[in-house]
Amino acid sequence: MKKVLRQHPARTITELRQNLQEIWDCFTPNFAKTWLTLCPKEFQL
Repeated sequence: MKKVLRQHPARTITELRQNLQEIWDCFTPNFAKTWLTLCPKEFQL
């Protein structure tokens, strides 16, 4: 996320929120599942 935000710096809070929403919308359930399986220790309940 940081890398994408740095490539498209926001000038206002509204732009920042829009940029974050666009990044968040790109996360798919499959991406989250893969990411969680790669980092199991940090996310154990």
